[in-house]
Amino acid sequence: MKKSIFKSVTGRLLILLLILSMIFSTGVFAAVESENAATDPTVDTQAIDTIGVQYRGHVQNKGDVPLPVGAFVTGPAELGSRGEGLRLEGIRIELTGDVPAGAGISYAVHVQNEGWMDPEENGAFAGTTDRSLRIEAIKINLTGLDDYVVCYRGHVQNKGDIPVVDNSWGWVKDGAILGSTGEGLRMESIQIKILPKTYFTGLGDSIAYGMSATPGFGYVDLFYDNVISMKGNEALTLANLGVPGYTSSQLLAQLQSDPTTIADLSKAQVVTVSVGGNNILAPVIAGLAVAFQLDPASPTFPVDLATALAQPGAQDIITAALPEIQTNIAAGATQFATDWPQIVATLQTLAPQATIYVNTVYNPINPQDPLYAVFDPAIQAINTAIKTPGTGYLVADVYTAFNDYQGSETLVNFNWYTGNLDPHPTTAGHELIFQCQKNAVFY
Repeated sequence: MKKSIFKSVTGRLLILLLILSMIFSTGVFAAVESENAATDPTVDTQAIDTIGVQYRGHVQNKGDVPLPVGAFVTGPAELGSRGEGLRLEGIRIELTGDVPAGAGISYAVHVQNEGWMDPEENGAFAGTTDRSLRIEAIKINLTGLDDYVVCYRGHVQNKGDIPVVDNSWGWVKDGAILGSTGEGLRMESIQIKILPKTYFTGLGDSIAYGMSATPGFGYVDLFYDNVISMKGNEALTLANLGVPGYTSSQLLAQLQSDPTTIADLSKAQVVTVSVGGNNILAPVIAGLAVAFQLDPASPTFPVDLATALAQPGAQDIITAALPEIQTNIAAGATQFATDWPQIVATLQTLAPQATIYVNTVYNPINPQDPLYAVFDPAIQAINTAIKTPGTGYLVADVYTAFNDYQGSETLVNFNWYTGNLDPHPTTAGHELIFQCQKNAVFY
C-alpha cells in the first residue's frame, strides 16, 4: 500500500514538475539577474520640495480673471464662477516655486465646435476669446517632475462639482479628462493643485506581479483601485515591484539594495507583500538540477529540465531524489523563517509611515491529492512565520480563505483533470485575495 501511494506521489510529482519547469524555472533562476539589471545606482531619487501652481482665465461676460489683468489664482483656489451660468473660455497655467530646468506643465482643452485643441504649456493661453465658445473639458500633465502629481477638479453645467469620489467632491490627476465631450456642457470653474507623489507599493513574487489574472485585475490592482477611490488619496500612485520567481532572500536583497524600491518605499502609504511560494518551488527545481546533472545557470536550463523529465526513467530518478527534494522544501521554509524578520525590519525602516499588508501562502493542490501532503507542511511553516504576533503589520489570511472557499468560481488555475498545472490564482482568486486584504487582521 505504501509503495502504491509513493508511486502515485512520484508520478504526479513528475507531471507537475514537468509543467512547472516550463512555467517557472526561467523566472526562478533569472530573478536575481533581472533584479540586478533593474538596479541602477545612478537613479536620482531626490524630490523637489517647493512646487506650486497658479492660473488665470477668460470667462464669459467677465473677460480676463482674476483682476487686475495679469494676476493669477494660486492653486488650489477656484478659477471661474458657479451659479451664474457662465462658461470658462480660456486658461493659462504655470508652475511656481523651485521649478527645475526642463520641468513644466502642459494642458489641452476641448472647445465647443473645435474639439481638442493643441496642447499648450507653461503659461501659454489655451482656449479662445471673443468667439463665445465654451471649454468643455481639460487634461493637464506635468513634465520632468516624476516626484509630483497634478490634481484638478471643476464645476460643470448640469453636473455640478466633478469628479465625485467616495460620495464627495474628489480630484482627477495626471492627464485624466475633466469635464465632458459630446454633451454640449460648459465648464464653469476649475481648481488645480500640485502634490508630492506618494506610493501604493506592491512587493513580492509572480502573484504580486499579477500573473494569470486578467490585466488590471491582479490583487494589487484591485486593492489600489479601492484605496485610490477614497477621499484624500488622490496623490497615491501605484508602484507594482513584484518580480516573478522571487524568493524571500531575493525580496530581502531588493529591499536592501535596489534604489527604486528604496525611494518608493520612503514615500509609500500602503505596502502589500506576497512572497514564500518560490521558497518551496526553487529548492525543488534546484534538487532536480542536481538529480538530472543539469546546470541551473544555463540559459537553456528550462528546456533541458523539461527534456530530462520527459525521458524514460525520469520517474525512477525522481523517486530516488524525492527524500532530498522534501528536505529541500523544508529548507526553503527554514530560509523563509530566517529572512522574514529581516524583511519586516527593513520594510518598517524604509517605510515607517506605511500600512503594511502581508498575504499568507495558499496551497494550490486539492487536500485530497497525495501531493498536498508533500507541500503543505512547508507552506504551514511559512505561514506560521508570517503570523508571528507583535510584528506590526496586517495579515491577509489567503491560505484559510482558499481552503474554506465554498463558491462556484475557480480560484487557482491548477487542475489535474484539465491538464492545467499553473498554480497561480485566477482572476477570481485575485479578487478573493483582495477581499482578504480588506479584512486583514493586525499582528
